[in-house]
Amino acid sequence: MGMKTENHHKMWQVLYVLGLVLFYCAALSPTAWGQEMVLNPTGRDIQLTSLLRISDTILGEADIIITANNEILLPKESTLSLLSSVVTHEGIGRLNDTTDDEMLSQHHFESVGLNLSFDFSSLECIVTVPPEFSLTQQLSMNSADDFYNYAEPSLLSGYVNFALSANETQYVDQNSSRQELYRGQFDSALNIGFLNFEYESYLENSSSQDSRYVREGSRLNIDFAEQGTRLVLGDMYNSGQSFQDSADILGIGLTRDFTLIPTRNARPRANQSFTLQRASNVDVYIDGIAVQRLTLGAGSYNLSDIPLAQGSNDIVLVITDRSGNEEHIEFSIATGNDLLNSGEFEYSVMYGAPSELQNGQLEYLTDERIFHGYIDVGISPWLTLGTNFQTREDLYQYGATALLASTWGVTELTASRSEHPTFGTGDAFKFAFDAEFSNTNTLSPQLSFSYEYLANNFTGVSGFDASDIDINLTTHYVSAFSSIYLGQSLRAAMTLNYRSGIDKENDYWLISPSLSDGLFDTPATWSARVNYRHNASEDDDISTTVTISWPLSRQTRVVGRYTTELNEAALDYSYQNNIGNTGGVSAFASVITNEETDADMDAGINYTANRYELNATHASRLEEISGETRNHSTDVTISSSLAFAGSSVAVGRPVREAFAIVTKHKSLKENDVAIDPTKDGEHARVYLKGDASAMVPDLVAYNGQVISYEVDNLPPGYDLGDGAFWIKPGYKRGFQLQIGSDAVLTVIGKLFDRQSNNPISLVAGVAHYLGEVKQLPIDFFTNRNGIFAISGLKPGKYQLVLDTKEQESVIISLSERSDNLIRLGDVYVE
Repeated sequence: MGMKTENHHKMWQVLYVLGLVLFYCAALSPTAWGQEMVLNPTGRDIQLTSLLRISDTILGEADIIITANNEILLPKESTLSLLSSVVTHEGIGRLNDTTDDEMLSQHHFESVGLNLSFDFSSLECIVTVPPEFSLTQQLSMNSADDFYNYAEPSLLSGYVNFALSANETQYVDQNSSRQELYRGQFDSALNIGFLNFEYESYLENSSSQDSRYVREGSRLNIDFAEQGTRLVLGDMYNSGQSFQDSADILGIGLTRDFTLIPTRNARPRANQSFTLQRASNVDVYIDGIAVQRLTLGAGSYNLSDIPLAQGSNDIVLVITDRSGNEEHIEFSIATGNDLLNSGEFEYSVMYGAPSELQNGQLEYLTDERIFHGYIDVGISPWLTLGTNFQTREDLYQYGATALLASTWGVTELTASRSEHPTFGTGDAFKFAFDAEFSNTNTLSPQLSFSYEYLANNFTGVSGFDASDIDINLTTHYVSAFSSIYLGQSLRAAMTLNYRSGIDKENDYWLISPSLSDGLFDTPATWSARVNYRHNASEDDDISTTVTISWPLSRQTRVVGRYTTELNEAALDYSYQNNIGNTGGVSAFASVITNEETDADMDAGINYTANRYELNATHASRLEEISGETRNHSTDVTISSSLAFAGSSVAVGRPVREAFAIVTKHKSLKENDVAIDPTKDGEHARVYLKGDASAMVPDLVAYNGQVISYEVDNLPPGYDLGDGAFWIKPGYKRGFQLQIGSDAVLTVIGKLFDRQSNNPISLVAGVAHYLGEVKQLPIDFFTNRNGIFAISGLKPGKYQLVLDTKEQESVIISLSERSDNLIRLGDVYVE
């Protein structure tokens, strides 16, 4: 009870200061227009609790002081602790050395190149960090979600995504041929409260076969978000754990996985999964230089979702969102890094009939059953243990895993055994190690190693019908990777691979050193890699690859590559602009020539409109420029979605994990709205024009996020409230949001005591709506001169009740024909 009272008192203080500032911003007297805004007009220091924010990231709470001299003071120790997760060690040290006092001021921040300000629209302290002091971070799914009052999703919502495509493939030789393929891909969802129904299918017609409609899957999902758990009934897929096989079944499944439902930071360190809050550019770095640029929409991803160059362990993703924020993810690791915190656990169990596509239809093997499961438990922050099992009729597979963290690094140990009714018992083992080095090491070294052993008859559920005991041809596989920086940007790396198996003629070992660096004083980078492969039965292979990557601008990159193997030369061009917003364009073009093909050309473009996405690609293969043998393939796809939430319906871009339908109140009928506009105001996520609704299609499930908006030509005095929506959607759920309302009136007046004829200064009060429709009471305050301002009022009568011993009050009446900004003048209280 005491804590609630204290929090209420702090909130009252916040609202008090906010109310006073609003009066000064409103410029109520002619002289006020030329005066600088005063943060604290009370003449005394005020302490309140605020949120500390950097860009879109909430770091935590801070007890701030706004002094009588309008300075902002932050407690030094706790502030440095909060900033340490996003500011470099050097930046923290400089800020710490600015003063021996217990408080930090705006002057201290400015003296080291940082900036501190207070945003009264959100009651947050905002710190601006320049790039040189910004700490490179791993993407993480933990966030300060619970600081906001999130909007409620609609009880009933759903959507149908559809992608209509046309493809033409032409083969030109002595017997030329042409084939057309038309396809409609559909995926849909229906939400009734916490129940989520999904359905996927496609309709296909081609010049070589008749039309066919194929149902790909349907299921019921029930999420228990706080437990990170999902119950599934219907068609489902599980990728398995450790040496388990993946499985498609029709049945029932229960999974607790905080990468699937990221409501808790269950891991002390990031793993190979990551989440994008919004559509972003993803630059793929191999050997330290950018070789590919992708566009990924909002959602959760794994390394396996991203097409990467084969044969290299040296992979880094650099993700840049539409605001220019940049984060790095490194995948040059051997272990899964799935360490769980103490007491945390994750598991998955599912049971049902196996399913597979046969002759273009989804078939169920109803006479068979698959039972699949695993569980991982965090014993301590440095130790996670797990066990797993699979059965399919008379086939059994079971195993155990251990992850250990130490000052040396992270070690993974895995053992598994299978029992096949025909091929007997088979074993599999894995040992992996990722070394840990100090962040202060100037060489920035990396080191990883892994070894796998699989018996030739070791099998999972997918090998139940195997016809040969040699299910696994590779028995031993070793992989190692290391890298260091020899200079400020000169990087050396080494990859080692070894393979030994049943088919001895395919055994090999490979060594691949590489160097990468900047290209003199240009923005370009280069890399050189040598591959030497010793083959057991064939001649050894040695090849060299040289790559130059040149960013011509933030939007454009050219990559040139030459490989001595097949004397192959390649040139890639990519362009991306305004990704994730309406009007966004992504384009690429590439050409490859080698000893076998004179020209291998690809080009494509993706355009993001307000209500659809358009993608077009073309590929041509010419064995000889002057020859007659060639082939061409052209594909055009248009994607859109029809969605509803509550009583609102909208057409928009395809829905991903969750969506929101945004409408305007009739009072804003003539005003255009930009939803999630960019900082320069040139672009927006989507636009809301005329009477039609707009849809935000790419919300991320179980992640707190803000949908902001700007209204063109907003009428003077029109109150938009928070000017944003705070949401945290469930999986596939929809929101019905409205911008504007009939509670848009703002009144300004000056309160007098009728008996003394003196202004009533520095007093709080509450405005109660006296109409038939309920409205929550609205707090207001008076300043030193008795001036008050109240926003968010409707036409009708309000009773203003002052927080005094006498509970003085007065009734005001607001006409429907009034302007949005109403000046009441002098108001006398009885």
